Amino acid sequence: MHATPTRAKIAREKTPLVKPHSAGKTPAASVARMPGEDRRRQLIDVAIQVFARNGFAGTKTKDIATAAGVSEAIVFRHFSSKEDLYHAILDAKEDGSAEHLIEQLQHFSARRDDTGLIECIARSALKSFRQDPAFHRLLMYARLEGHLLAGLFHERFGLPIGDFLRRYIVLRQEEGAFRAYDPQMAVMMMMGTIVHFAMGRYVFQAKRPPVSEDVAVADLVTFVIGGLTSNAAVCASKAKYEKEKKS
Repeated sequence: MHATPTRAKIAREKTPLVKPHSAGKTPAASVARMPGEDRRRQLIDVAIQVFARNGFAGTKTKDIATAAGVSEAIVFRHFSSKEDLYHAILDAKEDGSAEHLIEQLQHFSARRDDTGLIECIARSALKSFRQDPAFHRLLMYARLEGHLLAGLFHERFGLPIGDFLRRYIVLRQEEGAFRAYDPQMAVMMMMGTIVHFAMGRYVFQAKRPPVSEDVAVADLVTFVIGGLTSNAAVCASKAKYEKEKKS
């Protein structure tokens, strides 16, 4: 397994963007003036849309500039390298979301609320895919192309969440609540089931199943809990969850 490149290493190995003078320039008068932070945000949003539509291999800096209605010089002014742009995309999308989710999961973990914990993960994932399918389509391209962004996202978000879940599963196995099998495989089963449904519904826009998100979450939680526990543990966990929801 190859180690994920660190941000410091990436910074030393940045690939310069195409120099502004090497492509056609948009006359200054035709570019709407925008405050620096607003322009940077616009370029990030446009880059996500273009990457999500064309992939990384099929997108050049000038494509982003054209879609944003600016010259490459403007893009170069805000992002000195493509790696800078990739980090900026993740900075804009992450916004402490991994830490916030882990805080929520710790609450359920302390109560040994398996159903509540998995429901929290499922709702968080579906919300992310529903609100920003373009970003997840971009990540799909990144994974398919073996792109740097996929590794960066995994390092920032996937690893912290995955490590928390693995440790929780080990804990519940030691307590006898979960079946004894490889905890990493259990994490992959849990997240794979949830992400596959979310991707099909919001990225690929599958028309089936025609159920509400609430029903989908309830079914996903039931499937995952059923895979992790014995039937007796499933019934006890569901009964405890329903009782706490009513109180």
